[in-house]
Amino acid sequence: MKMENLLNTPFFKETVVLAGQEGLTKEVHSVNMMDAPDIVDYLEKEQLLLTTGYSIKNKAGALLQLVEQMAAQGCAGLGLKVERFLKDIPEEVIDTANRLHFPIIKLPRQRSLGNIMAHVLKLILQERTEELDYALKVHRQFSDIIISGKGLYDVIDRLANMIHSPVLLMNHRLETLAASKKYSDEFYFEIANQINDELAKRDISSQDMLTLHITYPYLNRKQVASLFSVHTNVYQKGFLIVFKEIVNEPPTTLLAIEQAANVASFELMKRHAVEQQGRMLKNEFLTDFVEGHYSSEKDIAKRGNIYNLKRDQHYICVASKLDDEEDLNGSLSIDKETHMQMYKDAIYEQLSLWLRYYFNDYIIFTKGDIYLFLIGTEEFSNDPEQEVMKNITHIQAEVFEHLYLSMSFGIGHIADTLLHVPESYREALDALRSGYRSEKRRFVQNCDAKGVAELLRAVAPQKLKEFYQSSLKTLAGSTRKDEQDLIETLRVYIEKNGQIAETAKTLYIHRNTVIYRIKKCEERLNIDLKNADDIHKIRTALMIRSII
Repeated sequence: MKMENLLNTPFFKETVVLAGQEGLTKEVHSVNMMDAPDIVDYLEKEQLLLTTGYSIKNKAGALLQLVEQMAAQGCAGLGLKVERFLKDIPEEVIDTANRLHFPIIKLPRQRSLGNIMAHVLKLILQERTEELDYALKVHRQFSDIIISGKGLYDVIDRLANMIHSPVLLMNHRLETLAASKKYSDEFYFEIANQINDELAKRDISSQDMLTLHITYPYLNRKQVASLFSVHTNVYQKGFLIVFKEIVNEPPTTLLAIEQAANVASFELMKRHAVEQQGRMLKNEFLTDFVEGHYSSEKDIAKRGNIYNLKRDQHYICVASKLDDEEDLNGSLSIDKETHMQMYKDAIYEQLSLWLRYYFNDYIIFTKGDIYLFLIGTEEFSNDPEQEVMKNITHIQAEVFEHLYLSMSFGIGHIADTLLHVPESYREALDALRSGYRSEKRRFVQNCDAKGVAELLRAVAPQKLKEFYQSSLKTLAGSTRKDEQDLIETLRVYIEKNGQIAETAKTLYIHRNTVIYRIKKCEERLNIDLKNADDIHKIRTALMIRSII
């Protein structure tokens, strides 16, 4: 309870606040009674200390030091029996307490410290009991709303009326699930963007509440928003957003918000479980489909309609996998299987988000440790396969930048009918496996690259070696670090389709370093990496390098 509320009770009517009046808004969560010389070592934050001052009665400066130490430690205040052992309080102590907003209270002589301590504990316990009763009552109200068949909107609306503030509930993708006040889609989008920017700078996972100052869309004013985590599992959490500052609100406001967040969390967990069941059925059907277990295009379209699988659509299959899943699995300890599944679910959700951004038509599902995408493309013009590769490369970069994960992708050819999708699936898997056989990591490879690698293995090793050495000249087989760096930069640059920024990100070097090294390679090898023939020659030589 607050110090001012404590002192306003009839029991404390004879107490006098000697200093630190502005600190009376401090919370008192416990009380201590002590006269040991090393008092401060045993005190806690938001604790009220009651003392006769016996241990410091003839020690100049001891009281001042105690006040400074208690204030620095976040104690609630100091209650003194002034006329017992301490005849008066030095002005220096009063001035310091006022400056630090640290309350010093003169306790009445006729009451014992034990009696005062017992009464303070009684008041704190009484307030805690009332708060618990209120929290239980509010939790029951919110739970009854859900049990009666109403949704999260009704919970949010009831909370908004309780705390007299607009309230917003967002999921882990910062999509609005419920709002107590109707806003435009642009408002939700702008608020989500600002919250995302703030969360990138700060971590809310270890905090009960995060206070943000966000700008209202289209209005030149700041608005305080208080964010509370709403967990759906270990790796995913949504946010309950209250458009007011909670710090100076009564405890009932925070209690109501916490109970609403708890009920919303349970509801989202239930929804997540339902989604998991639906996703399992989706994986089973699509796995049977891409493995060629259906022979009727009509049956495929009929069953796949629920998953947005279209009969008149052309699809490109993409297979992807975490490069270091074994290491990740080894780092999980207790309940490894459950945590691994939740972690994969979080990656699945994030991949879905990026697919939605880069592609108009897509289907994502999983098969074991493989993430599979069916990318829809209605037009065969403008080289859709190249467009898919470019966008998948962007997604790979997003995964690395935001999730700190290395992921590789294999891409199949376009399937012009649903019955040809299994072939694209096999090509995507072969391309992915071929990349791993070549000991690559964090690659994007299409099935053509795989076919060339298989073809090269049929050529006599001596011929391959001669072509490799003639193409890479003095860089071939070099053990010097600077020349190995040139080869690696050249390989990644070609793999990233000549994108300087993506090459720099992959190699953890500055873009100017990439430009310098590529120019050096062109000079040393007498090639022009804007020339398609030269690019194909070097790409082939680098593929041979992984074979011989």
